[in-house]
Amino acid sequence: MKLQLTVLFSGTFPVLLFSLATEIKWSLTGPNASHWSYWPWAAVILLFSIAFSAFLTRLLVDEINEPVSVVLTHMKWAENETYKPVAHNVYTDEFADLLRGFNHMIDAVHRRDRTNKELLNSFITVLTAALDARDPYTAGHSLRVARYALAIGEKLSLPNEQLDALYRSALLHDIGKIGVPDAILLKVGKLSDDEFARIKKHPALVEAILREVRPIEPIEPLLAGIRSHHERIDGKGYPDGLAGDEIPLFGKIIAVADAFDAMTSDRPYRKGMDIRQAADILRKGKGTQWDSELVDLFLKHLQEEKLLSTSAAS
Repeated sequence: MKLQLTVLFSGTFPVLLFSLATEIKWSLTGPNASHWSYWPWAAVILLFSIAFSAFLTRLLVDEINEPVSVVLTHMKWAENETYKPVAHNVYTDEFADLLRGFNHMIDAVHRRDRTNKELLNSFITVLTAALDARDPYTAGHSLRVARYALAIGEKLSLPNEQLDALYRSALLHDIGKIGVPDAILLKVGKLSDDEFARIKKHPALVEAILREVRPIEPIEPLLAGIRSHHERIDGKGYPDGLAGDEIPLFGKIIAVADAFDAMTSDRPYRKGMDIRQAADILRKGKGTQWDSELVDLFLKHLQEEKLLSTSAAS
């Protein structure tokens, strides 16, 4: 509609100017005509027409360029997976319908993402519950480890996306034990070397299980930390014998959280340790079994939660 009105006005306005120019020419031929000739008048009219056309074009371009720029900006954000709706749709023409359609699309993307996250969280919860159902003595272990790992991640000021990935990694870290026979997993006595070798395969087995998930993209960031949560800083861990900075950050965090919960939880063959005793073992294992900075951060968390006294933490 704007374009139609613009074309109509642009087509009629020059005719009006031409009529005015003719009228001026006729007035100059009369007895009261001024000393101006026709061409100076024509030049004035031409300059006025050019100025008016430039002004009209500027208005037209601004009217079109502003909403188009808004859409392009939001589309570039969408390319980078930053989905923001247009906050202020102040237009009353076809651009208003365009921006409403864009906002509807962004809303649909957000709904899809929420659904995908709920499905992923449900999948993780089901796997964790399946493992807990096999061994009542370790029920809740994965959830506690996830909470401890999240506390360490928050101490490291990790961004929210990494905190979510860390929490999910910790929830899934022991899923590979589903593939360990009950005779080994639920054994009360000491494990034999062969049995312990079977247990040591569970980090790699978790990775193998999770790689069957489709699409793999939401799971991919979790795999390295899950596989490496039994690695040691001195390189004596398993399954890959990684050492120091070779161990992924998530693996080092989960290792601290997993060890602490394992030490403080009851088992059929022993009573859980006192928190102070477990904290002392973590402290003594700094730099050899566990990352020193992460142990210190975790002990600080326990102190802040009033689970550990200041003297014990230090």
